[in-house]
Amino acid sequence: GLVGFAADFDQSQKNLMASMELPYGIADEAGRLLWTNRAFSAVIRDEKSARRSLTVLFPEITEEGLEKMDHALEVQCAYGGAIYRASIKRVTIQSDSGLLSAAPGQKTEQQVLAVYLYDETEIHEYMQAITDQKMVAGLIYLDNYDEALESVEEVRRSLLTALIDRKINKAIGSIEGVVKKLEKDKYFFTIKQKYMEQLEEERFSILEEVKAVNIGNEMAVTLSIGIGMGGDSYSQNYDFARAAIDMALGRGGDQAVVKDGSRIQYYGGKSQQLEKATLV
Repeated sequence: GLVGFAADFDQSQKNLMASMELPYGIADEAGRLLWTNRAFSAVIRDEKSARRSLTVLFPEITEEGLEKMDHALEVQCAYGGAIYRASIKRVTIQSDSGLLSAAPGQKTEQQVLAVYLYDETEIHEYMQAITDQKMVAGLIYLDNYDEALESVEEVRRSLLTALIDRKINKAIGSIEGVVKKLEKDKYFFTIKQKYMEQLEEERFSILEEVKAVNIGNEMAVTLSIGIGMGGDSYSQNYDFARAAIDMALGRGGDQAVVKDGSRIQYYGGKSQQLEKATLV
């Protein structure tokens, strides 16, 4: 009866492992998959048998990492448009498990890797959505406002100011931002963080757009931009923006400075040069 119960129990375990909804597999120490349950097989269903290796399926899992792991290893992997947390544990199995080959009557033990895949795609999507919605604070100062006005006829000064206002409002409004004129030559604006990548890719094209405004003024209008992000609060982001605008003005203006926590990026004006620095 005990022998029968043990046999039935062993088969039940195998069935439970095979039908478990969590993707689970067993690989040798080199990362070659020896066995996978149905959920794991469904994840890699399009892969040929020759590619059934952890290091091939998931490039984030390296041979060096497997060699250096002690008892467990966790790696974030991207596969098939999804993001997984691969949890790998080192275990010991015997030949009677059916995964190892051994001579009749001879017991063999070998260390293998137990692999669990946790689908964290939705978690990362929510985290990214939260990051995208964070507020970014910005300040825009016109570097040579008074000098530029003096270089144009008095009757056209109001038109020059209106054109500059329109350029700035249009640029910020196009990325769903809000801009407020603080003084005649100073603006405050706020945007969602998801638009920062677009601004950086464009190298803050507003710098050149405002500089191109010409209604007879002998001097082109240049501006400085200071942006603060990555802070713990809205007020800290504003403080970062003030520090960034001071840096831009201290470097001669006509540029944008982004302060993301301790990371600072400089975007030049006409030269479109990019420098990076990190505060200690």
